[in-house]
Amino acid sequence: MTTKLLYLFTRTPLHVGAGASVGAIDQPVQRERHTGFPVIPGSSVKGVLRDHIFPGAKEGGHPEADQCFGKGSSGKDASAGHISFGEARLVAFPVRSAKGAFALAVSPLTLSRLNRDAGWGLAIPEMPADMTCRAGAKLVIDRSGAKGVVLEEYAFKQTEDFPKDWEEKLTGLLSDSVLASAAGRFVLLSDGDLSHFAVNACQVNQHVRINDETGTADDKALFNEETVPSETLFYAAFTALRKESATNAVFDALQSEQLVQFGGDGTTGLGFCSVKLA
Repeated sequence: MTTKLLYLFTRTPLHVGAGASVGAIDQPVQRERHTGFPVIPGSSVKGVLRDHIFPGAKEGGHPEADQCFGKGSSGKDASAGHISFGEARLVAFPVRSAKGAFALAVSPLTLSRLNRDAGWGLAIPEMPADMTCRAGAKLVIDRSGAKGVVLEEYAFKQTEDFPKDWEEKLTGLLSDSVLASAAGRFVLLSDGDLSHFAVNACQVNQHVRINDETGTADDKALFNEETVPSETLFYAAFTALRKESATNAVFDALQSEQLVQFGGDGTTGLGFCSVKLA
C-alpha cells in the first residue's frame, strides 16, 4: 500500500461543524475528543476532493471517480473506494503574539504525529514545561536579559530557540507565501498549553437570520459560529488500498499546489485552503 500526505494551510477561517450545541457556542467546529485539537474528518476531505478532481461527476456515472472514491452506501451496486482518506490533523495553530503579530504554535504531540506519518525520522523536541517555550526570533521579547514570548494574555519564558531542522521542514511543506516566509514565527509549547489555545483561541462570529419578507432580523434568530483561524496548518494521510491507474490520477491531480474550499459557508469566504500532496 502507498501512503502520501496532503498538506492544508488555511487562507481564510474554516468551519467544519460538529452540529448544534447546548453550550456557549451554538455551532462549534469538530475536534478530537482527547486533545481538543480541531480536525477535518476524512469523510469531508473525501467528498470535497471528489467534487474538486471530478467536477460535475455524479455518483454511479463516472467510473474513474467511483473507483477511487466509492459508489453508494447500500445495495448490490455499492462499492468501496480504492483510496483511504484520513482525517486532517493539526500541525500548527496560529496564536496572537505581542511581538510579530502572531505565532504558529506546535507541540511535541503534533510534531510526533507528522514525523511518524511522513517517515522523516527527525528528533522530537523534549516537552517544554508549562508556561515555557522554544520560540523563533520574530516572537521573542528581551527585557534586561530575560527573554520571553507573550501569546494572547499569557507570558511564556523562552528556554531555547525553535529547532532549525523543524523550521526548515515546516516552511518547506507548501509554497504559500505566508507559510514559506514563517521562519522565526514558530513556537514550541507543551501539549497542554497548545490544547488550551486550540480550544479557546478559535474565532467566534455572530450571525443573525434575516426575514425575507420584512428584510429585518428574525426574533430570537441570533447565533454564533466557531471557526478555525486563517494560517492553521493541517495534514491528512491518503492510502492507496489497491494499485490502480485511477488512484494515480487522484494523486497526480493533487501534486501541484492549489486552492480548495473545505467545510461550510464557502459563499461567504470560509474554508479556502492551499493544498498539496507530498
